[in-house]
Amino acid sequence: MFEELLLLVFSLGFLAIGIHLWQKGAYLLRHGKKASAVIYKNNRSSNGNDNMYHPVVRFLTDKQEWFTQELSVGYSPKKKEGTKLEVIYDPEDPTDVEINSPFTLEILPRLFVAIGLCGLIFGVLEILDVTEVLKSVH
Repeated sequence: MFEELLLLVFSLGFLAIGIHLWQKGAYLLRHGKKASAVIYKNNRSSNGNDNMYHPVVRFLTDKQEWFTQELSVGYSPKKKEGTKLEVIYDPEDPTDVEINSPFTLEILPRLFVAIGLCGLIFGVLEILDVTEVLKSVH
């Protein structure tokens, strides 16, 4: 029973993160403004994972204001400083910025939701003894 509950908890986590990312991506795609940006520097991840770097980008908004912002997505190896890329930002809060990429804004969120839903369905089927995959592992 512990394994099934653990699976449900992880699945709910994937589902919650996926829904959040999906909503954020959909909002940016609907209301966001695109801008050319340059990678100014890379910040090492602060969660103790020394191999992840978060690019800090500089871009000019449609109101001709410069913004420098660390992206939420980390990379390993780090992105080359000076690299140009297209970002999409919330015009009401330009610090809310992401790389304008279908993978980041659309595919990854849907993948998280799909993994979460599959895990939830599988976990519920295991708890109801419809399947016995986790029980046969012992």
